[in-house]
Amino acid sequence: MTFALLLGVTLSLAWSGSCLGSNLIVVAQTGPATSSQSAPDPSQSQEEIQKEEPREDEEDALLYRLLAAPEYVWEGFTYPIKKLSIFYERVDLLERALDFFLNEDRTGGIYPRFALGGVISTGIGFTAFENNLFKKGKKARLSYLFGVRGNQTASLLFEDPAVLGSRIELDSEVNAANFDEGRFFPNGNQATEGDLRKFSLEQISFPARVSYPFSREVSGSFLARFFAARAEQSDRSGSQIPPTTPGVDTTVLALEWEPGLRYDSRDNEFSPSTGWLLDGAVTYTDQVNGDDFRYLGYTVEVQRYLPLYRGDRILLLRALLAKQSTINDNAIPFYELNSLDLDHGLRGFSRGRWRDRGRLLFNVEWRYPVWERMQGSLFYDVGQVFRDFRDLESRTFRYSAGMGFRFTTRQQFTFRAHLAISEDGVLAVLKGDLEFLRRRGSVLGGF
Repeated sequence: MTFALLLGVTLSLAWSGSCLGSNLIVVAQTGPATSSQSAPDPSQSQEEIQKEEPREDEEDALLYRLLAAPEYVWEGFTYPIKKLSIFYERVDLLERALDFFLNEDRTGGIYPRFALGGVISTGIGFTAFENNLFKKGKKARLSYLFGVRGNQTASLLFEDPAVLGSRIELDSEVNAANFDEGRFFPNGNQATEGDLRKFSLEQISFPARVSYPFSREVSGSFLARFFAARAEQSDRSGSQIPPTTPGVDTTVLALEWEPGLRYDSRDNEFSPSTGWLLDGAVTYTDQVNGDDFRYLGYTVEVQRYLPLYRGDRILLLRALLAKQSTINDNAIPFYELNSLDLDHGLRGFSRGRWRDRGRLLFNVEWRYPVWERMQGSLFYDVGQVFRDFRDLESRTFRYSAGMGFRFTTRQQFTFRAHLAISEDGVLAVLKGDLEFLRRRGSVLGGF
């Protein structure tokens, strides 16, 4: 009883004290104005009072709005993308649509394929694949792309990650191309847009590569490639390729041999976020139906992926050097020369824009998340082609810069888009296809 009485008295005093404190605060806030804050003159009008008030807050607010203008513009630009992404996340519409093309085990199927820009400019087609062939983890893929004006490409790929249960990996392909609007700019790095020459090309190649992992990061490979090709003057070309250009109006059958060595510490081959890639190879090519073409080549490539902030912002640095040299004064077919264009690292330049015996390329790319499975990028490309190393000059580098997006489904169907600007103008590329690995392709880390 005594304890209950004491508790009641204590609570009562606490309540009274809080009320008293509140009343004191109210009195303090509503008390008479001091000399430093005098009350307004009742004889003044409301407009006069407002004119006398300081305008610092209003000026600061205007400054903040001006500084925030770029953010408002960006939010307005990305608002539809965010809304579409939220809608996609809720209904998973694309995933459900693509599921229609998969088999019951979800290991294979047929996906649509399309391209705006690239080897044959614009085209549509399909990619059929099976990632668990014979129930043993082997992969097979058939791709076909039909372009405008009858241009077309096709490829058949087979991969065995463990030949006869060993650590030896095998990947082999059959690639075919038939188009009449190939682009060639004579004069190497000095070529202008007015130097454009068009050609038709029929080509089929059979590359096969055997790889062996010496450790988790280091592997060696050996590539054998046979190709047959014939290039001719295009009926759509207003200007003819000079007849002295090696490979014009000539059928070439050749064998190519290429040993290579690779160090790869990336965390993911399709979409890496950290690690190194060092890749090098030496190539020997010899014509088998004549003695006009025989040459050596080598390629060295370095890629570095740096995760920043939360780990989902990636800085990519890339450097590539490739050089070809003839043997015994033989020649190199012009369509086999090293290239820099939208498919080979300089994304602001059209197909076949720069060709010569050597190429030097640097890429800087910033990748950031846009939404679930959607990634954006800002990139800057610098490169040049050259005939001999003494032709390399700082003033002859070509530049391109731009931005891009990549959207990838759970089954590795990828939609890519990028917009790039260069001295030649603005170039846009859209592509959709099943993602697959390229040993030394133009795609940077699967992007």
